Amino acid sequence: MAAGKVKSFTLSELLIVMIITAIVVGMAFSVLRLVQKQIHTIQTNFEKSSTLALFEQKLWQDFNEPHNITYNEQKQLLLMLSEIDTVTYSFRDKYALRNKDTIPLNLSVQKIFTNGKEVQNGSIDAITLSAATTLKDYEIFVSKKNDITFFMNQEDGL
Repeated sequence: MAAGKVKSFTLSELLIVMIITAIVVGMAFSVLRLVQKQIHTIQTNFEKSSTLALFEQKLWQDFNEPHNITYNEQKQLLLMLSEIDTVTYSFRDKYALRNKDTIPLNLSVQKIFTNGKEVQNGSIDAITLSAATTLKDYEIFVSKKNDITFFMNQEDGL
């Protein structure tokens, strides 16, 4: 080995290292993008399920207050009347309304019940809602306990 030579890498060795580094960095960014997509999907599903859970909780709460509950199928309107307040739920194509609050959920009324029998309109005591377009296979069933005043206020009594 000559006295004036300095130990170093050749140009071809440096090019190979740079190419390998570029490939590794490219793969890392690809994986990072996939992870970001998955996190975004998880976050969106969590927000939808949280909104549905809060909606179901509020609906359950409204149902079990002393209200006279009626449903109008043509208007897709659930009306809860009491001496203290009035609560309305309106079901649209891409959202639902609770009074004037917009709930960004696609909910549809599946079945309504009075005394365990399925009805189309009028006074009700249970409802089944589907949120399948928002979250797959998600259904909400809400009912209330009827006291004697409910039966006394009906036309045909017990």
